[in-house]
Amino acid sequence: MDFLRAYTLEIVFGLAILVVLQFILLANHGNRLNRLHKLLRSMLTGPEGEDLAAQLQRSMQESTSAFEQGKELQQQLQNLQTTIKSCTQKCGIVRYDAYGDVSGQQSFSLAMLDGNHNGIIITALYGRHDTRCFGKTVNTGSAVQTLSDEETEALAQALSGTFSDVSATPKETGKRRFLKRGE
Repeated sequence: MDFLRAYTLEIVFGLAILVVLQFILLANHGNRLNRLHKLLRSMLTGPEGEDLAAQLQRSMQESTSAFEQGKELQQQLQNLQTTIKSCTQKCGIVRYDAYGDVSGQQSFSLAMLDGNHNGIIITALYGRHDTRCFGKTVNTGSAVQTLSDEETEALAQALSGTFSDVSATPKETGKRRFLKRGE
């Protein structure tokens, strides 16, 4: 024990240094713990100051709302697809000279069909002295009435889905000759 008494001052001084070091380490750990606490609090609180449970509940409500809106939009899309089926989607037109006294291919046959291949064929025959217009119905891709060659060509264009202004050559229309009223 004499040994301890001889170095009492040094031992006390060494212990004091250890206490100061422990205090510094404890303060450093306290600062780290405080920073982690602030970081954790900022992570667990929302922009409106809500806690984690309130954030999760809000997220679930937003997710449910988004799911309902998705179902609603899907139903609207199905309704639009059904509606579009009944809109005019396919057309075909053939222009030609129906009468021998008029040129410029003013006469035409126009076929307009919906997505189910239902629709109409309109034929307009233009002449110097008179003009005639005919309408024929089409059900599931076939005409109810008998069609002329030009009307058949217009229907074929519409059914193929390639819309183009096709003019019949004079040779094709030469087989049809319409008489004037006075002849």
